[in-house]
Amino acid sequence: MNTILFSLLAIVSLMVFMNLGKIRASKKQTDRDDRINWFRSRKPNFYQKRDGSKIIEGEAEEVDDQSNK
Repeated sequence: MNTILFSLLAIVSLMVFMNLGKIRASKKQTDRDDRINWFRSRKPNFYQKRDGSKIIEGEAEEVDDQSNK
C-alpha cells in the first residue's frame, strides 16, 4: 500500500515539475540592470605570467613617491 501511495506521489510531483518548467520569466525580470550574472568567472581578478610576475586587472593610479624622502 505504501509503495503505491509513494509512487503516485512521485508521478504527480514529476507532472507538476514538468508543467511548471514551461513557465518563463517576463522581459521585465530578464532585462534588469542589476541582474546577477550567474555565469561569471569564479577565477580571481589577477593572473600570473610565464615569468612569474602577477598582473592585477583594474584601474591604474599614479603613486606619489614623496613619502620616501
